[in-house]
Amino acid sequence: PLADPVLELHDSSGDIIATNDNWPDNTDADRQMLIDRGFDPRNNLESAIIITLDPGLYTAVVSGKDGGTGVALVEIYDLDDPAVPGELGNLSTRGVVGTDANVLIGGVIVGPEDLDAAVVMRAIGPSLTDFGVTGALADPVLELRNSDGDVIAMNDNWETDPEPDNYSAEVIPAGLAPSDPSESAIYANLVAGLYTAIVSGKDATTGVGLVEVYHVATQ
Repeated sequence: PLADPVLELHDSSGDIIATNDNWPDNTDADRQMLIDRGFDPRNNLESAIIITLDPGLYTAVVSGKDGGTGVALVEIYDLDDPAVPGELGNLSTRGVVGTDANVLIGGVIVGPEDLDAAVVMRAIGPSLTDFGVTGALADPVLELRNSDGDVIAMNDNWETDPEPDNYSAEVIPAGLAPSDPSESAIYANLVAGLYTAIVSGKDATTGVGLVEVYHVATQ
């Protein structure tokens, strides 16, 4: 694991709008909010930012202090009351996709308890090359698992995979069709609960991949 993570929050122009190294360095009020909500990290070297954001695109960047490296987890939680009109609509995470335990993992919580959601999950690889990413994963495979770890949907190539959980007819109207036929997508109506998207490389290939979750209007 990454020994001492540093967290930065960037706006759509790339400017840093917040940063934190050790979460106890937050203000007294923010520290107490983290504790009261149960989101206080268990190690003082871990990082946390509390911030109210205008609508738009944002990027959380995790690095290791003093050039440290290792496995890390970046998380985002919506602390607003569910009645507030604004909501978290998408989360995308880029990372190195390895094999076995070193695959790329994205978790999502659907809720509160009485609210279900339609989502599109994507595994992106080859098209990252168009954005200057080197070593992109050539053929990503996407699995969706429930809180028991059971695979409830799987997709390899979003256009042609014969699995019934492909739902390409739903992905295209949502405007979320991947740009490369080797990339993967799953459309799912999920009941409230915990889910995990797992990205691996076909035939144990490795490279840089992107896992994405979009909240979409019910079709």
